Amino acid sequence: MLLQILIGLLIVAVLLVWLGFVPPPHAVTLIRIRNGVATVKKGHARSDALEAVSQILREAGVSGGFIAVMGDNKLVFSRKVPLQIHQRLRNVLLNQWA
Repeated sequence: MLLQILIGLLIVAVLLVWLGFVPPPHAVTLIRIRNGVATVKKGHARSDALEAVSQILREAGVSGGFIAVMGDNKLVFSRKVPLQIHQRLRNVLLNQWA
């Protein structure tokens, strides 16, 4: 019974990450978005890149969410970040390490 509960909780946790409700725990850099402002909560990002990201988010009307940068230069976006601005955000964030 306990094993079934633990497996169920694990499945729920994976779904929450996969659906974009919570950031992946193994992100190299985690950027939180609050009131349209991007701030680094884990890892690092240049201040000019964060300002550009904040501007893109404000223009798109995004007030909250997250962007997670994975070790393989893959970005994971919360479901609150519209698909239409993903590429612009990728360009800004991944170019800062290029």
